[in-house]
Amino acid sequence: MKPRLACTTLLFSTLGSHGFAAPTGLNTIPTTDLVQLSNWIFGVQNGNVSFTGTPFYRMPAWIGQSQYGVSSLVEAGVDYFQTPDTLHNVAVFNAKALLMAEDDTHPNIAAGVLNVAPGQAPSYYVTLSKTLNYDQQQEERFKAHHRRNRKLLGRRAHVGLMLDGKGILQPFTGTDLQISESLVFQADWINGSGNATTAGLSYVLPDQKTVLTPALLLSNDTHRLGFSLSLTRQFP
Repeated sequence: MKPRLACTTLLFSTLGSHGFAAPTGLNTIPTTDLVQLSNWIFGVQNGNVSFTGTPFYRMPAWIGQSQYGVSSLVEAGVDYFQTPDTLHNVAVFNAKALLMAEDDTHPNIAAGVLNVAPGQAPSYYVTLSKTLNYDQQQEERFKAHHRRNRKLLGRRAHVGLMLDGKGILQPFTGTDLQISESLVFQADWINGSGNATTAGLSYVLPDQKTVLTPALLLSNDTHRLGFSLSLTRQFP
């Protein structure tokens, strides 16, 4: 994200306290996507993204992630990792609600809260997503019904605003572009110190439930590269 503490917090010293996405986000930003009703998504992601010092491939400092579809409009989850000012792993909660559903002219709009844990200051956000090839994707979803993976959503643009625990507003933006039935390019950026620009590829495994996402990160502060790897799986 010295000893193990420093390695685990490298992610946060480089990318801020919300420097990784929940399973329904892109590389680092939250999106309007929700887990399907009564479905779970579990994942792991390396907390140490650094190539220097103790690099990620020697001590990845894994973060546990989960997300649950509470209703058709709400999801909630818990991540398990070492926060910057603690000496041990803690459960960190998040929740998101869909405020407006997308149609051919209007975007999805969602709002949520991150970093809810004892001794931590929560972050709040609002985010918008718009499918650029909306009509084509509606036809594809009708044909495939539930068999398509949640990442296969066409060509989309995302924009939002985060209010972090220090009261600082941080705009963010991103995109995910479906390349094929198994590959999605996704890139995002969060403004401000401690955040980053990222680009990566999500590979949807043949089971349509498991997604592997490697991504490169460029720090806003140091302009050094980092590397993130996440693996998620959806369970009905």
